[in-house]
Amino acid sequence: MKEASAEVIANARSAIFKQSESLEGTCASIKGYDFNNGINYSELLKSLVSTGFQASNLGDAIDTVNQMVPTTNSLLLDSSA
Repeated sequence: MKEASAEVIANARSAIFKQSESLEGTCASIKGYDFNNGINYSELLKSLVSTGFQASNLGDAIDTVNQMVPTTNSLLLDSSA
């Protein structure tokens, strides 16, 4: 019975504990805003893309909205002419 338990534990351990692999170059490096340089709101918002999972998604959304704003402005100008 002890051998079976040891085998079960070994199988579970090999299924759970896997060798880590490097993600360098495959995704954005996560680092937060450096508050030691004071608060620059523009740079703070830009840093959200690399702050963490939720902040990165917020940063991506901000980038998307910023890309949409010039298009929206040009559409509004064109429609009023």
